[in-house]
Amino acid sequence: MTDTAPTPPAPTPIEESRRRIREALLHATKVAVGTHAGEEVRVRMMHPGAWLPDDETARPIVYLASMKSDPKIREVTTRPEIALLLHESPTGEEHTSWEMEITGRAEVVRDAEERERAKQATMRTSSIVRYLESVGQIDLLAFVRVTPRFMKHRVFGEIVAGRPPSILEFATSAERSSDTALLGRRLGVWKETVRWASLTASAASVAVGVAAAFAVTGGVHWGWALLTLVAAVSLQACTNIKNDLDDQLSGADDLNRTPILGLTGGSRVLQRGLATRGDLLGAMLVFGVLSTAIGIYFALAGRPGVILFGLAGLLVGFVYTGAPLRLANRGLGELAVGLAFGVGIVCGTAYVQAGYVPMLALAASIPVSILVALILFINGFQDAASDDQVAKRTVVVRLGLARASRIYALIAASAALALVAFVVARVLPPLALLGLAGFPLFARAALVARTRFDRPMELVPANAYTVVGHLASALALAVGLVWAGLGGGLQPGVLLVAAGGLAALLYYSRSISRLSRAFYGVRDAVARG
Repeated sequence: MTDTAPTPPAPTPIEESRRRIREALLHATKVAVGTHAGEEVRVRMMHPGAWLPDDETARPIVYLASMKSDPKIREVTTRPEIALLLHESPTGEEHTSWEMEITGRAEVVRDAEERERAKQATMRTSSIVRYLESVGQIDLLAFVRVTPRFMKHRVFGEIVAGRPPSILEFATSAERSSDTALLGRRLGVWKETVRWASLTASAASVAVGVAAAFAVTGGVHWGWALLTLVAAVSLQACTNIKNDLDDQLSGADDLNRTPILGLTGGSRVLQRGLATRGDLLGAMLVFGVLSTAIGIYFALAGRPGVILFGLAGLLVGFVYTGAPLRLANRGLGELAVGLAFGVGIVCGTAYVQAGYVPMLALAASIPVSILVALILFINGFQDAASDDQVAKRTVVVRLGLARASRIYALIAASAALALVAFVVARVLPPLALLGLAGFPLFARAALVARTRFDRPMELVPANAYTVVGHLASALALAVGLVWAGLGGGLQPGVLLVAAGGLAALLYYSRSISRLSRAFYGVRDAVARG
C-alpha cells in the first residue's frame, strides 16, 4: 500500500476573489494605514472609502480623508508607497473575522470631480467627513487615493480549514514621477524644515525698519532693502534649524506628544524621517553663509556696524537652546529672541538704510520685540510637558499652564502700552497707532488661552491668532510710519495698501474662527459617534 500526498488546496477562482474583495471593501469601516517616515514606518487608524468601478475586472480604489495640515499628507506626498490592513468581525466571533492586506501607491487628490467622489466614498464611514460636509467646510480636508497593486483577503475560520486566501494583483504603472514633481516634493519638505510660516517674524521686522528709516530720511534704497530681507529671513531659517538640532539632542522634540505642525514642537522633519541631521546641518550652513555674505557686503559698502547686528542675531539663535548658555532652559529664551528679531532686525535694517539707528526705529522696535516674544510664549504651552522633562525651563514651564494663561494678556497689553507711550512722548508719530491693528486678535487669543490652556489641540486658535496678530500689527505699524513720512493726509497709495491689509486681516481672522468651529464640531461629532 503506498501513501499518497494530500492534494494541496486549489487557489480561489479569480471571479470569487474579486467578489469577496469587493464585498469586503464595502463592509470595511476602519483601516490601519502604514506610511514611510524616512527609514521608519508609521501606522495609524483611519476610515476608508471604497470606490468600485462597474467593471468587476477593473482595479478598485480606496480613498482616505484627513485634515490638510495632517503630517501624513506630507509623508504620502514624499514617499507614496503605502500599506493598508482592514479587519472586521461581523459576528464578533473569531472564526468569522476577516482581514485584508493592501499594498499600493498613495496620491493626494487634486481634481475637483474626483474629490467629490472621494468625499462620497468616505462619508459612509467617517463622522468627521459627514460633519464637515454638513457645515460646508469640506475644503479643510485632503483626500488620498490609494491605488492597489496587491490585495489579499482571508477569513480566519477558512484559513484554519485549509482554504487559501483571495488574492488580486494588478500591473504596476511604468510611469515615474517627473523631475518637476520630485523637486516640488523636496521643496515642500524644506519649507517645513525652515518653518516657512514663522519667517514672517523676521520679514515683518525688516518692513518696520525700512519704514522707520523712510520716515526719517524720506528715501529707500530698495536693493539694500531686498538684501536685508534675504539676510534676515536666512538668519531666522538658520536659527530655526539649529533649534531643531538642539531639541533633538536634548530629546525635547522626540518626547513632545502634543506638537502642532507649523506652530509648536519644531519642524519635526527629523522625527518624521523627512530629513536627516546631515541634511539639516547642510541647510543650516547654507543659510548661515548666505546671511553672513550679505552682512560682509554691507560692511564693505559703508555699513560696518551691520556685522554687530548679524553676530548678535546669530549668537542669540545659537545659544537659545544650545550650549553654553541655553537661554530657553533659563527662562530667558522669549526675551532674547524677542530682542533679536525685534530690536535687532528693526534697528539693523534702519541702520543699513540711514547709516545710523534713528530713535524712531528704536522706539518702533520695542512693541515689535514684545510681540515676537508673545509668539514664543503662547507656543510654549503645547511644548510645556516635554520641555519640563528635559529641563528646558521656559517661562510657561516655570509659571505653570494656569498662571501662564493669565500672563498672556499682560504681555500683549505691555506692547500696546509701549506703542501708545512712544506716541504720547512724540517719539513716534500718531499714525504709528495703526500698529494696534492686531490687538483685537490678541484679545481673542487671550480668551482662548485663559479657558483652554490645558487642552493642546483646543489651544491652537490662540497660537494662530498670535502669529497673525503680530504680522498685522508690525505691517500696520510700517504703513503708519511710511504714511507719516509722506506727510499724512489722503495718500491714495497708502490708503490702498491699508485697505488691502485690513481685508487680509479680516480674512485670516475669519479663517481661524472657521477652523476653530470646525475643530470643535469634529470633536463633538466624533464624541456623538
